[in-house]
Amino acid sequence: MGIENEALNGPAFALLLTSLYVLRFRGWTRPGRVAAYFAFFLILETIASRYLMPEGAFGGGLGLICLGLTVPVVVACVLVWLHERRQGEL
Repeated sequence: MGIENEALNGPAFALLLTSLYVLRFRGWTRPGRVAAYFAFFLILETIASRYLMPEGAFGGGLGLICLGLTVPVVVACVLVWLHERRQGEL
């Protein structure tokens, strides 16, 4: 894990924030907004890591942690979506 793995941090953090948005605000009903939300945070994280943070500020492991935290959130999103679909709320 080194600086070469830090490129994963931005997309992983953006994916985690986007999955939390989808879960909280039922983002599966507005996929365009979800894509815009992901793009916004991806651009924000990329700019911040490239120009505002010192090199090596966050290790390469942060991206893996964010991806690991994204998995249960995505599972929860799918379960809530299936439950709402089954209840006829969607």
